Amino acid sequence: MKSMVSFIQNIPSISRDGFSAPKYSRFHDKTCIVTGGGRGIGAAIAYRLASEGYKVVIADIDREAGMYREKMLREKGYEATFVKTDVSRENDVVRLMDEVFSRYGSIDVLINNAGIGFSGKPLEEQSIDEWRRVIDVNLTGPYLCSKHAVKYMKKRGGVIINIASTRAFQSEPNTEPYSASKGGLIALTHALAISLAPYKIRVLAVSPGWIDTCEWQVPPCKSELTHLDHLQHPAGRVGKPEDVAALVAFLASDEAQWMTGVNIIIDGGITKKMIYIDEDVIENSIELLLQDRELAKLFRELLEHAKRNKESTKDILKRISIIN
Repeated sequence: MKSMVSFIQNIPSISRDGFSAPKYSRFHDKTCIVTGGGRGIGAAIAYRLASEGYKVVIADIDREAGMYREKMLREKGYEATFVKTDVSRENDVVRLMDEVFSRYGSIDVLINNAGIGFSGKPLEEQSIDEWRRVIDVNLTGPYLCSKHAVKYMKKRGGVIINIASTRAFQSEPNTEPYSASKGGLIALTHALAISLAPYKIRVLAVSPGWIDTCEWQVPPCKSELTHLDHLQHPAGRVGKPEDVAALVAFLASDEAQWMTGVNIIIDGGITKKMIYIDEDVIENSIELLLQDRELAKLFRELLEHAKRNKESTKDILKRISIIN
């Protein structure tokens, strides 16, 4: 009976912000570093881990965002420190690790989250400087942070979690620098996992899909997502930074101690959704976009009629005077 009471008392409650709010600190006396922790997914991860007892260090190149997040966490009673850091610069990374260890005496978890996007220019217009900058931040940064954190993590083991992306596995046009950086990060993850296993350091990757980070910007902004944006996900909605933060908190815990070297996709199921361009897809897309089932069925019938009679849909619409 006593053990059951203890179990019930330790069940996490759910706070108004959607995060688990444990009555105990499963990460008491542990220190974590979250790169790019000033805004977006990194900010949500920093908040979640701080709420569960971590001493959180926010390493970010953006001083305004880093200071904002440090202040926010401290006002909630959490231990948080901002250290301005460019993860692509080795001197910055060395200084970060030394400063964290000097202040807290340990580095238990490293979240390699800092990353930048891409211009979207066609391949032939992309500059080599853009390629290098994206690779430097998104891939070299996690390598450098892991390399220099390990010096201190070796003392008692720990966890490294790399925030990759589903862009490592599928692409839209003109995303070469970003997709390559995230694909490299997946490979870096399993290489580090094997190299660091003797030191009881686990290394994992998390690949988010479409995440709406509006509420975690500095300052927060209003989401502009549409009904269609949500409905195209099998899970029924676009992801939130809190979704990723919850997964990271689990992976950082002893509950995941038999997991290392793997990548976990968190994307609402969208990368498992097989799509072929046919009448079904067109009909369903029109219904989702316009929220009009009858119109979608009529357009489907038009396509099938055109195929049967070897006519273009444009010729049919002209003939019935719908278009000029």
